[in-house]
Amino acid sequence: NSFAPGILALMIMLVTSYVITDEIKLRTSIQWIQTSGNSIIIALMGKLLPITILFTLVGWIMQSIFFGIEHYPLNSHLWTMLLAMFMLVVACQAFAIIICSILPNPRYALSICSLIGMLAFSLGGYSFPVEDMYPSLAIFSYILPTRYYFLIYADQALNGLDIFYSRYYYIALAIFPLLATIFTPLLKRAMTKPVVYIA
Repeated sequence: NSFAPGILALMIMLVTSYVITDEIKLRTSIQWIQTSGNSIIIALMGKLLPITILFTLVGWIMQSIFFGIEHYPLNSHLWTMLLAMFMLVVACQAFAIIICSILPNPRYALSICSLIGMLAFSLGGYSFPVEDMYPSLAIFSYILPTRYYFLIYADQALNGLDIFYSRYYYIALAIFPLLATIFTPLLKRAMTKPVVYIA
């Protein structure tokens, strides 16, 4: 119940960073941004919307197996977890966009996304309490989208709390796409003036 969403989040970040930086590496990002009318938001939505739909469906199928077939505890309405899964997918994509904006290099972006995705298993707070971590490590748990999904899972599915008590975790997942828009000018510059990377 924690490993599978963590793997899904890792795959989302890797696929998102790959499809963005590969365009820059092949210098096709110039045509990509021109096709969108020089709008980075439209370009990203056109590129990532199919991936969003695909991974959301995979996440919902995974949840249907957990809660429907395997009868994992679900002490709240199903829609609260379906919404959390959709927001996790979007938040992971937004996280990858931020990484690609800062490091528009396929090798660096994929490496950082894979590193952060793997650290989420230990720093996400599901295998070891964040409160008992060293403060220098615990602070990183708050920048991981999976952390907030795990907290929603614990509140909604396991404890059956009212969604009011999980509102901050949903808001935290919603903040990731907003943060990504701040970094999109950097990504647009890298797309319009791609650098040829040797590796």
